[in-house]
Amino acid sequence: MENIEVFRSSGDRRIYALPVEAFPGFVVNLYLIESGDHLLMVDCGSGTDECQRQIEARFDQLRTQFDRPIQISDVTTILITHGHIDHFGGLRWAKEATGAPAAVHILDRRVLSNYEERVVVASKAVEAFLERAGVDPEPRSGLMSMYLFAKGRYRSTPVEWLLEEGAPAPGGLEVHHVPGHCPGQVCLRVDDILLTADHVLARITPNQAPEAITQYTGLGHYFSSLEKISKLDGIRLGLGGHEGPIEDLKTRIGDIRSLHLSRLDKVMEICQTPQSLTEISLELFGPRKSYHVLLALIETGAHVEYLYQRGELCASNLEEIEKTSNPVIKYLRC
Repeated sequence: MENIEVFRSSGDRRIYALPVEAFPGFVVNLYLIESGDHLLMVDCGSGTDECQRQIEARFDQLRTQFDRPIQISDVTTILITHGHIDHFGGLRWAKEATGAPAAVHILDRRVLSNYEERVVVASKAVEAFLERAGVDPEPRSGLMSMYLFAKGRYRSTPVEWLLEEGAPAPGGLEVHHVPGHCPGQVCLRVDDILLTADHVLARITPNQAPEAITQYTGLGHYFSSLEKISKLDGIRLGLGGHEGPIEDLKTRIGDIRSLHLSRLDKVMEICQTPQSLTEISLELFGPRKSYHVLLALIETGAHVEYLYQRGELCASNLEEIEKTSNPVIKYLRC
């Protein structure tokens, strides 16, 4: 097991990065923050048996690598950065192991505390989106099976309080609400270090979804949130929910924005003739396999929606749309 990294903020607070496998081959970063009498656990993994085993092993490693007598039962508060299962799926286990209360932003509260309802409603929205995108029934059924595969493990778990921008947070952390990748996504500031969760990552661009599936996602919200974080002064380092540290946060934000703008330009080129979302996705990302087909379609949907909302794209098959209950929409440059 690789070494744990520790980061010291300008206020001499320690942040331990605990990488664990949320799913086989897919690593998520949990963070422990020592701040006065507080030991804050930021995110709690996916809830798989292997993920929980690795978290326990990381606590053992804290004691051997740093000679810090830290037990998981020493955690005073669990902070969930956003409502994606690789970050909150282990919440019930974590609350039992720590005895600590949990917090999340209000726009993601129902994902954690009314999970079964959320899965049903969200799956219907995804299925309708895929039908409108032009995905045929058989592959659509396969994509839905993959979408639901990991969602049966978690059970609704209440949170004790809410993370709110401008309101006091445990340990003196500063909360910044940044919707886009997820409705309740937050970044947490620890002096000159920003825990960026999945809002900004060091190498990849976080997957974007259209508001047609989930409110408060969408590329427009994401652009606004990127701008908001870029205006924060005094940030020396970003720590993401995946991958390594971000040494120059403002430059990285600029790179992410530029990538999305180039994708928007590419969509406009593709839509010189009428195209379905499935056709646009294939042109934009090329052939994909397994779950990456769904991710590409959803990402494409976010970009097409952004352009459609702003009058850059129009629906070209109005007669078909008028006569069909959930039609495949063909997009064309206006």
